[in-house]
Amino acid sequence: MHRYVLMVLFTWGILLASNVRAKDVQLVPGETFSNDNVTITCGQSTTHTPLALNDCQYWDDFSNKCLFEKTTYTNESLECVEKCQRWDKFTSTCFYQSKCTFYPSHMTFVRTTCEKFDDFNNTCLKMKDTKIGR
Repeated sequence: MHRYVLMVLFTWGILLASNVRAKDVQLVPGETFSNDNVTITCGQSTTHTPLALNDCQYWDDFSNKCLFEKTTYTNESLECVEKCQRWDKFTSTCFYQSKCTFYPSHMTFVRTTCEKFDDFNNTCLKMKDTKIGR
């Protein structure tokens, strides 16, 4: 029993001592915080990640639900939309969806669309890439 009490007190003392110097600091980009011999400067990330916004492209009024969503990607003044190019109304199915790929090192999007579609087999026979940006 005596050993158990000493072990609990020892553990409690270590936990208390380790949390005494803990400090939360929130910085905005460019702000600097110094403490003792440590200086921290908040920098802004240089990676560019496009913002993705979803919107309903095909809506079913009968069931009040979205059948297919398109996605609009934006980065600075650039915009690329992934949407259904080949929609079958009878089965409510998208047979081909355009695709956007972002290249941060070039600050460009490449949109891939279907230029020639086989309606019998529901496949894209010829794709086309379009550069959006610089």
